[in-house]
Amino acid sequence: MKRLLALVFCLIFLCSGAVAERLDDQTLLSYYDDCLFIGDSIMQGFRRYRSAVREKDPSFLESSTVVCTASISLYVGSRRFLTGDFHFKYRNVDRTMYDIAKILKPKRILILLGLNDPVGIKIDRAMEWIEYIALNIPEFSPETEICFFSHTPITENYCRTKDRPGYQEKLNEYNQRLKETCERLGVHYIEIAEPLKGEDGYLAAAYTSDNLCHLNEEGLAVWIQGMLDFAQAEYEAGRWTPAQDGTTAKATEETPDVEPEPAAVETEVSPGTAEAEPAQAPSTLTIVTEGD
Repeated sequence: MKRLLALVFCLIFLCSGAVAERLDDQTLLSYYDDCLFIGDSIMQGFRRYRSAVREKDPSFLESSTVVCTASISLYVGSRRFLTGDFHFKYRNVDRTMYDIAKILKPKRILILLGLNDPVGIKIDRAMEWIEYIALNIPEFSPETEICFFSHTPITENYCRTKDRPGYQEKLNEYNQRLKETCERLGVHYIEIAEPLKGEDGYLAAAYTSDNLCHLNEEGLAVWIQGMLDFAQAEYEAGRWTPAQDGTTAKATEETPDVEPEPAAVETEVSPGTAEAEPAQAPSTLTIVTEGD
């Protein structure tokens, strides 16, 4: 009996020792130092949220760069040349994401695109564009790690308004395929979609700014939490060790988009075109922390 108890205590000790401690949020955010975020109007909400938080906490993602253009598609964003009506801008110049990566040489590039293709009904083509990005970024910035965010969910109202019945199920399939493609290509997949869903499987009403597809400040805080969880997972897996000296690189400020916001009207699109999206600014700040 004593031997059995001793064995149990040893197992408990070994198991508890195998669980890495949860790093504090500031340390986890350092995973995203010197990173480049690329996206569409959903990423524009992320950029505004970042700017709003930095008014109170200047260190919040201070060395990251966010480049985004409303209505740009995954297809257009993946091209190595400027095409179509929508382009990324960096320092007030139209550029491809590859041009921007070549200039910045970011530690990581984190991409969220697909709303305007729309990828849910072009999954096979979308995987080709994802692979194209993953294979071409290293030519312009060889040391940059490549990360794709899962596509954020949409509301049931979006499906009705856009006449896309069952589109959330298609996005679920897209995200599964995206995860598998990232694993095959050896790039990162960052899950942010699932925590944003309500019990019905759609974007939760508490997290949307337009009852369609864009996120409010609470939803954006959930996005940030997903990033923290991913950094913690990378730490626990031994693939990332926080900087020991705690220093942060000098911030690189992006030039805001100068094109006017498009009207909140969508049309069906083909590759190389895009549908307009509304973009909402956060009014209050909510930071999700461990245990909330």
